[in-house]
Amino acid sequence: MSTIVLSSPAALVASLPYLVGFEPDESVVLVWLREGDIVLTQRADLPARETPEWIAALWQHPASATSDALIVAALSRTADVSHIVRALIDHAHCRGPRVLDAIVVSEHGWSSLLCDEATCACSSGQHVPAEIRTAVAAEFAFRGVAPVASRSVLEDEIACCVDPAVERLLAGRGIARPLTPRAVEKWRDRAILEATGWMTDCTRPNEISLARVITGVQDVRVRDVVLWELAHADVEAVRRAIPRWQAAMRVCPEAVVASVAVIAAIGSWLLGDGARAAIALKRALDADPGNSLAHLVNMALAGGLPPSAWREGTLQVSREECRHGNQVLARPRNVVL
Repeated sequence: MSTIVLSSPAALVASLPYLVGFEPDESVVLVWLREGDIVLTQRADLPARETPEWIAALWQHPASATSDALIVAALSRTADVSHIVRALIDHAHCRGPRVLDAIVVSEHGWSSLLCDEATCACSSGQHVPAEIRTAVAAEFAFRGVAPVASRSVLEDEIACCVDPAVERLLAGRGIARPLTPRAVEKWRDRAILEATGWMTDCTRPNEISLARVITGVQDVRVRDVVLWELAHADVEAVRRAIPRWQAAMRVCPEAVVASVAVIAAIGSWLLGDGARAAIALKRALDADPGNSLAHLVNMALAGGLPPSAWREGTLQVSREECRHGNQVLARPRNVVL
């Protein structure tokens, strides 16, 4: 992330929706850092009571052990949540890492609990200056990141809404995987070409294209090549593809959505959009609780691994190996099943 995110408490408050992916409300946000870089932005609903068990659960991920600094923020329009922030500060003092700042955001503005002297302006309600909001918005816009109003908006983007036309196509033989080995190889090549074409084609895919791609990525050879191509594509190409994978998730029956959702999740992760990646992974795991790739990516996200970890993993595998099955995509470094 750019230094603008951490340049001041006001800039951090302005950055929270971009870091989380949506406007956090009635939430606790923990920003874990290592050597000045953001490792993980973690959001949780405000608890009815900050029990030791709830606090300890926030530390149950690999980033808590590897981070050297932490910023704590709590946001509520209806209640004083400063006691929750103080409890988190106390836990961090016992378990680590060092707390750089602790911020409470209410309808009256934001304040820092680590700035409690009478002469410190940050100890009372402050509002984010317009020029800081503009600068933060511009920085994230440059990176292609824009928050939405709430988590429910993100969930609505991929909410199941099976298209009867797509469902009929999926049930027919016209786009199904053929039976003979030679025909299968040609079918795979066509499926890969259509799925990867979503990174260059700006038109909205029709029902036939959606059904062909959904069917294609049920085949592991097709799925792995698509993921390899996504990892090696530039940011703009991935950004073009993601709305199409989201569209496929929306119209996809639950029985075949897992592969589509995992691809959408990895694409979102490659763009640094952890919120959309997490929601897509939930859709995948709800449909297929045993999906090993979804579990693998979920562990990587929970551990705060950057998208570069996935890209580095694909460097260990050639496209031909993905295509012909000599080796599936490598695991991101530091992730163990």
